[in-house]
Amino acid sequence: MITSCFLSDIYGHESVKKDSIRNISPRSALIKSAIIPGWGQLYVRKPLKAAIYVTLEAYHIYRMIEYNSIYQYIKETKETIGIEEWNKKSEQEKKDAVFKETDYNLKINTWRAREKRNKYAWWCAGIYFIGMLDAYVDAHLYNFPSEKIELVMDTQTMGVGLNFSCNIGGFNGR
Repeated sequence: MITSCFLSDIYGHESVKKDSIRNISPRSALIKSAIIPGWGQLYVRKPLKAAIYVTLEAYHIYRMIEYNSIYQYIKETKETIGIEEWNKKSEQEKKDAVFKETDYNLKINTWRAREKRNKYAWWCAGIYFIGMLDAYVDAHLYNFPSEKIELVMDTQTMGVGLNFSCNIGGFNGR
């Protein structure tokens, strides 16, 4: 989440000034991002963020499917030779049994395929929900006047602060 915020600050600024008349609905951004990851970011005109979310989702889905197929090879081998026989084998014998039964050369430990599949599934779900939340927050902040915020350092007190100015009805307050 911190990385996406950092990348949005670096790459999220567009050369075209945002349209203050355009109505951006946070609910719409959330729903679009829930339907297709990255669509909510495109809706709020953050194409780089959209590409990052789509890429992350696609990668984690690919890896989840890959490790699920490896787990299926192991499961098929266990069913063929029997659980009792499977439990008696060493790790290398299990790999050899998987190759003999399915012609798949297993490169990881036999117990790791299910663990890795589940790990990628959790990452996929997490990225999905963070993407939805990010689109929702970006939609809320779409018309926020970002050029009015500045970071200043007071050399007399050696303090750091944030100045925010806004113009309310002709009154310029700090």
